[in-house]
Amino acid sequence: MSAAISLRRAAAASWRPLLTVAVLLGGAEIAQRAGWLPVFIPSPGQVIGEAIRDPRLVYENVGQTALRAAIGYAISATIAVTAASLAVLVRPLYGPVYNLGVTLHSIPIIALAPLLATWIGTGSQLQIAIAALTSQFAMLVGTIQGLRAADARQRELLHVLSATRLQMLRYLLVPSALPYLFAGLKIAAPSAVLGAITAEWAGADRGVGAMMLYALFAYDTPKVWLSVVLTCLLAASGYAVWAAIERVAIFWEPATELADQP
Repeated sequence: MSAAISLRRAAAASWRPLLTVAVLLGGAEIAQRAGWLPVFIPSPGQVIGEAIRDPRLVYENVGQTALRAAIGYAISATIAVTAASLAVLVRPLYGPVYNLGVTLHSIPIIALAPLLATWIGTGSQLQIAIAALTSQFAMLVGTIQGLRAADARQRELLHVLSATRLQMLRYLLVPSALPYLFAGLKIAAPSAVLGAITAEWAGADRGVGAMMLYALFAYDTPKVWLSVVLTCLLAASGYAVWAAIERVAIFWEPATELADQP
């Protein structure tokens, strides 16, 4: 019963955005054919035609970018969650960890990428490093805020029961932190994709960012827009994956929503 309700809710929530996208694409196609749009804005048919004519161009570049972004994202998640846990459990570490995260997040990636390229080269390691740096802050903040969101009375109860710090982390802090953690993971996934694509501008041979750069130099407008569309799809896919995992991991939220309804 709950699965059927979830499917109906998903369908009801998605048909309006899908209809809006279809109307916009149809309107853009008509406007381009009628000559109402400037030459640097191709029709959706031209963009789709680029992907159909050379599908290898699409899946090879998308695969490279997705792999590098995923590796950087995984490294960043491991470091950010570990650092946030230590910052909450060991109070003197809170300030240094948080300030370091803010500092790294404040550095413009477009300026950092050339500097890192001179230190570690322009290979895949650069894209992985940039993807990790761009995605760390959301996960760090989400984990810290989540671990500090546990109810004070529950903390006091575990303290009375002589629970160790690891036991408090496992049985209280982590379950309370899951909504915040998943919020950070969802926000960080598109950031990792955009970071990897930005790093590819520094000299990568393959990837959506390299494809975009080559198309810009060649004045190939449909291919530029195709790379933009692929970037949006990759970023949205990263968000959607974690949103789906969240629905399974935080299984009590749908029941709460149903109970709150009149």
